[in-house]
Amino acid sequence: MRTRSLPLALLVAIAACGGAAEKPAAAPAVAKDAFAPDTTPKADLSKLNSNIPAAALDTFTPVKPRKLIVEKIPDAPAPLMDAAEREEGISRFCYQEYGQKVDPKLIGAVALVVTVDDNTVQKVRVGADDWSSGAGRAVNACLVQKAPQAWKIVPGSKVAAGQYVVQLRFRPS
Repeated sequence: MRTRSLPLALLVAIAACGGAAEKPAAAPAVAKDAFAPDTTPKADLSKLNSNIPAAALDTFTPVKPRKLIVEKIPDAPAPLMDAAEREEGISRFCYQEYGQKVDPKLIGAVALVVTVDDNTVQKVRVGADDWSSGAGRAVNACLVQKAPQAWKIVPGSKVAAGQYVVQLRFRPS
């Protein structure tokens, strides 16, 4: 049985190799005149007249930050401001999720009246705000809800019971 399978295997191997190697196909010939040389006369572009209108005046007006005035409530003491700055992610979240998703160019400021008792933020309300669009109202509502949960005064710091103003400013990054 072995002798019969050897010639068959040899025949299969020769057929698989293809016998003599084929010559590679020649590259197609390119016509000599396929690309004619550029005979366009050279032009002096500095002597051409343009028909471009004059530039429009710049209409950007910088917004001057102004301090929001809230009744006769004192500004927040340092430990309370530290808590607000430390948890800046919450105010950024409110601004991006509730304000910028509605108005991507939203800018503004809000003065929050923070009630502190027993060295803990008890309540937050909006004392004044100044937004570029109505989308700022949703940011205000988010801040009023989330700030009391997030702003924790560091143990060891003392904030007297009372109401204080924390001012926050927002603009697209």
